Formats: sequence, C-alpha cells, structure tokens
Amino acid sequence: MGAVYLIRHGQASFGSSNYDRLSDTGRLQAAHCGRYLAAKGLRIDHWFSGTLERQRDTARLALDAIDSGSVEVIEDSGFNEFDHQAVMANILPVLSHEPEISAFINGEIDRKRHFQRVFERVVDTWVSQDQWEAMESWNDVVERVSGAAERVIEMAGSSKNIAVVTSGGPIAGMLASVLQLSPLAAIQLNWSIANTSITKIFYSGSRRSVGYFNHYAYLQQGADRSLVTYR
Repeated sequence: MGAVYLIRHGQASFGSSNYDRLSDTGRLQAAHCGRYLAAKGLRIDHWFSGTLERQRDTARLALDAIDSGSVEVIEDSGFNEFDHQAVMANILPVLSHEPEISAFINGEIDRKRHFQRVFERVVDTWVSQDQWEAMESWNDVVERVSGAAERVIEMAGSSKNIAVVTSGGPIAGMLASVLQLSPLAAIQLNWSIANTSITKIFYSGSRRSVGYFNHYAYLQQGADRSLVTYR
C-alpha cells in the first residue's frame, strides 16, 4: 500500500500586491513541515507540487529543512488552486442583490474584515452549479485534481510515499473524489485546512482511502499557536 501526503502550502501574502508569495510565517511553516517529516523518519520517494509560487516555494523550503535540497520537485498544474479571482469576479454580480454583498462591492464595509464571509458565500454559490461558461466549475476542479493524483501515482508506482504540495481547494477536491462528498460538504472542509497541514491518502491498486485529514499539531509549541494559520 502506498500513500499520498497532500501538503497545503504555507501562508501566502494576503492583502499584498503579490498574494502568491509566501509570508514570513509561511516560510517558517514550510521549514517546520520539513523538519517534522524528517523527525518522523518518513521516507518520501517522490515530491510533486503545483506550479504556483507559494506551492513551489513551500516544497523547496521543506526539502531544504530536511537537507534534501537536491531532490527534484515535479510540477503539475493539476494541483493548482482554483482561480478565486475569477470566481469572485463572476459570482459577486450574481449576488449583488444581497445587502452584505452590495455593501462589499460598493466599499460601504471594511472589505478586509468582511472578505472571508463574503468569499464563503460566493464560493458556496459557485460550487452549487455544475458548470460555468466563463470559468472552471467545482466539478472541473475535482476532476482535474483527481487526474493529477492518478498521474503521480502511476508515475511513482506501487507502495511509494508521495508528497504533493498543493492548496486547500485541491485537497478538498481530492477528498470529495475519494469520499464521494457533495460539493457543499467538500468546500466546508476547505475552510478548515491549515497552512502546511498534511492530509494522507492511501492507495492500493484502484482503491483510494483517507488515512488522516488536516494534521498540523506539529506547528503548535505548547500553548503557542502563532504558526497555525488558515489563509
């Protein structure tokens, strides 16, 4: 039996001109992830990541912490996050009749403080429709991520440990595929996935099963939870 370790990227730079860049906290999280894997004595046979900067850099920083900087990380865009900007741009107008959404659009409320609640409302609407003409649908994301996972499993072979550095959406999409979750149930999992948390998927032949979900206890040092972030 083999295992795919889905690692969410470190904290990105929310609110900055380049969201895709890891924050200082994100870089620390990535290094802690690598040290945790090394301390467990877990041998990772193959490393993969999406093509986004925050995914690639998380993989590289984790490997540097393991002292395996020369290990190849194979990039696959199938593990990229869904395009949240396209989702916001296309769904916000659809919901503009709702008071909070209207106030958000018109700058009548603090956008940073209200962003998460508005974003969750937008994403719930997005996943509730099977297809969208102007953008990737949630069904498309699940299919894309599942296809990427099958590619890496086929490439790695049986009974291997595979690390994939990806994002919250693809992790939720993979769980939707393995557990046959509804779109709304899957996307609820997405909101709870911590940065650099690890989700383990077993594979054997055509069988896929969940070993564990959203493990990030290694980021906590006693009562200090400063490295536990969700955005």
